[in-house]
Amino acid sequence: MPEPKRPTVDEVLAGAVHTIENQLLPNLDDTWARAAASQLMGTLEYARALIAGDEHVDAQIDAVEAAIAGLLRDHPDLEAVLEGSEGETRGFTALQQASLLLSHAVANDSPAADAIRADLRPLIVQQATDTLNETMPMLMAFGGRPRRVEH
Repeated sequence: MPEPKRPTVDEVLAGAVHTIENQLLPNLDDTWARAAASQLMGTLEYARALIAGDEHVDAQIDAVEAAIAGLLRDHPDLEAVLEGSEGETRGFTALQQASLLLSHAVANDSPAADAIRADLRPLIVQQATDTLNETMPMLMAFGGRPRRVEH
């Protein structure tokens, strides 16, 4: 008879969340302990989301770099906006350049600014939304999301 498989990391984390919610929280009278337990649950739920998804941001950076390269190809005058925007990492540089271009688009009314608003802005908004959705379990727990923590 084959040996049973070990639980997955996700199953272990789900079990920890379940134990905290159903065993510890109902028996904690201290408000701070209850808040800490709720925050720990949010952190564990965030860990589950990290494990389930791709922890690398290379695809996001690639997309931002491609959008910026397209803008520069179509509007070479935007090169001046990006002067001095080298960062420590590829991701930092891409986001700093995106920030500079978006700031430029706010203050200008030109075809280049229109292109920034049409091409780069929706990409950055979508990436920010995706990141927020991924981190929401933890953020809500730390922000006091209502759960079954009240007596």
